[in-house]
Parts: sequence; C-alpha cells; structure tokens
Amino acid sequence: MKYRDGHGEGNLFAFIEHREKLKSKEIGICRLNAVLDWNVFRDELEEILGYRDRDASKGGRPPFDPVFMFKVLVLQKYYSLSDEAAEEQIADRFSFLQFLGLEPGDDIPDKNTIWDFREALEKDDRNGTRRLFDLFAAQLDEEGLVGREGSLVDASFVDAPRQRNTRQQNEAIKNGERPEGFEPDTARGRQKDCEAKWTKKNNETHFGYKNHAKVDAKTKLIINYETTSANVHDSQVFKTLVDSSDHAVFADSAYLSGENEKYLLEQCDCEEFIMLKGYRNHPLSEEDKALNKKRSRIRVRVEHVFGRIAHMGLDWLRTIGLSRAKQHNGLTNLVYNLDRYCLLKA
Repeated sequence: MKYRDGHGEGNLFAFIEHREKLKSKEIGICRLNAVLDWNVFRDELEEILGYRDRDASKGGRPPFDPVFMFKVLVLQKYYSLSDEAAEEQIADRFSFLQFLGLEPGDDIPDKNTIWDFREALEKDDRNGTRRLFDLFAAQLDEEGLVGREGSLVDASFVDAPRQRNTRQQNEAIKNGERPEGFEPDTARGRQKDCEAKWTKKNNETHFGYKNHAKVDAKTKLIINYETTSANVHDSQVFKTLVDSSDHAVFADSAYLSGENEKYLLEQCDCEEFIMLKGYRNHPLSEEDKALNKKRSRIRVRVEHVFGRIAHMGLDWLRTIGLSRAKQHNGLTNLVYNLDRYCLLKA
C-alpha cells in the first residue's frame, strides 16, 4: 500500500503558495500589522537614538531601520526570547519573517545587534522605553480606548536571577552597600545584583523587583507604571501612579490608609474604592464584606493583566540591575498594551 509522506514537488511556485497561505492567516503577533501603523514610533525612535543628527558622510555600514528593530524587540518580548533565540527564530519561522516584513534570505539582525539596540534606547539617560510607552499610551487615549471610568492599581513581582551570597554580604546589600569583592568593574561584581531585594508574601519568597501598574478598569490597558525593588511596599508608589486624571480608584487593602484616602479626595478629586480590611478585635462587618465583594468584582480585572503578562513569560528577568529591570517592565507593559490593542481593535 502506498502512503503519502507529505513531500510535494518542492518547486518555487509551491514555496510562494505556502508563503501566501501563511500571510493570509495573520496568526499570533502578525495580527498587529493589520491594526497598527508602526510608523507612529518612527519620529520618537529617531530622536531617542540620535539618528537625525547622524553624519552619513563619515561612511560605515548604515544601521537597521529603527522601527524594524523596535518590532524585533516587540517580537522578542511577545515570545519571551533571549537575544540568541530571537536571532535563530527570526531566521527559522515564516510567521516571524512575515511580522517583520522580511523574506527568506534577507538581512537579519544578530544577537549583538539586538542587544546594542536595546541598550541604545536607555544610553545616557535617554529613557527611551518609557517615552515609547507614553507615546503609545497617548495614542490609546486619543482613540478613546481608555475609558477613564475607573483605574485599578496593583503590583506584581518580577523575579531576578537569585544570588548565592553569605549572610554578611546580604546584610551589606540590604544597607545599600556593595560587599567586598562585588565591585562593578570586576567579572564577579558584574554578575551580582545589588539592587534587587528579597521579600516574602503569603509564604512565598521573592528576589527581584516589582512592576507597579495602573490599569484602565474598562479596557484593561496599562496607563501608567513604576518599577521598584521587591521589598518596596505597594502603597509607597500609590501617589506616583494616581493623579487628577483618575475619576475612581480600585485597589486591594494594601493601599488602605488615611493618607491615601485624603490624597484621593483632596488632591485628585477622585472616588475611593479600596478594599477594606479587618483588624484584631475589629473584624469586618457583614456590610463591609458585602462592600468588598462588590469592589473585588471590578478590582480583580487587574489580575487578568498580570496573568496575561505571566502567561507571556515576562514575570521574570534575564538581566541584572534596576535600570534593566525598568526597561524590562517598560517593554513588558508596552507589549501587553499592543497585544490588548489588537484584541480591542479586532
């Protein structure tokens, strides 16, 4: 009996037909190309990177198009790939080539080029990732996708590579010092993260940083964020995230304080819907429990955001240091918004 082994004629026409069939499907991240004009980032990218002032007469190989390289970073974050894996996968997968507008055999950035571009966004305090996030957040607002009916505030851990230090070394780091032998200009020191911190929550130990986010209650888009070490209490970033543009704020009981209530009422003119909590000898009343239940139905939507980020594999770091943690969170939140934008525009 003869069987079909999957092999076709393997000619150029079969290849073109296969490629066009994949293009027509627009699967995964490729759906973004149908709803987003990537050139909205061009002017900002060129300004951040200083490409407008580049003197082409000096010669040298011209850089990759900045919008193209930005799409590489988006692709890399969307699939949680290392620089090396991103280079390999772009060369190997039709969908990745399709997303980037490439054909087999086109020039592909190598892992060092990807690293250099990402580093250039933050070089000399350019704060490029934050500027790109704010740019897209402003576009979302202009398109009317940010409901502004309520804001959800919460934080999620972003775990860093754990350090195997002695108690004395950890104590020095906790006091804001670099232990002897951890000098940043040494090979050992470059592998030591002295800005990440340890903390414990619900019997779980975390080492790293936090992604504090303010999320639109209606559309679940991230409209503001901040990055801190893991030991910083959520409430300490509350005033950084919330401002007079918010009409109502939902948050868990970690944010409950007289200071925050006063801030929302007097400086933000904002309604407060923070979860209530009981105290020793003063448990929550049945009325308070019913009120919490109503508030939690809305507040829980922020957990969907962090759940999606975790599902994308972006709740942990490959890098060391606060500056790179800030960039990781910024790109993570931007890529999440791009992903969410695709669903809202579908």
